[in-house]
Amino acid sequence: MNLPATEFAPALSVWLPQLLEGSMLLSFGIAWPLTTLKMLRSGRPEGKSLGFTLIIWCGYLCGLSAKLIVAATQHSALPPVVWLYLLNSVTVGTHAWIYRRCELRPAPAPRAGSPPLAAHRPAPRPGG
Repeated sequence: MNLPATEFAPALSVWLPQLLEGSMLLSFGIAWPLTTLKMLRSGRPEGKSLGFTLIIWCGYLCGLSAKLIVAATQHSALPPVVWLYLLNSVTVGTHAWIYRRCELRPAPAPRAGSPPLAAHRPAPRPGG
């Protein structure tokens, strides 16, 4: 397709932002299942923050809502990135649920032959 520069610019301004937004959502969408899998394998939510996860989840829900509102008020089709917002919202919500499940689960018992947990802690400093 050979478009003059004046016709190409509007087309570029329509699909390029959606492509970039979709790329961002894909990047984040790949990261969440990986960190959730890591948490499932360890069985503990160490190094994770439920507050941070919930803030991210609210952000995805706001982005999804914005896309739905724009499509409804302009009587236009849903942009493809809506599905990425939806998928990421479900993924982050699942992560939060698993975090809570792991957090409420009792700590695993030490394995036979392993030193007690206190042996791994550094000795207290003098005067502190």
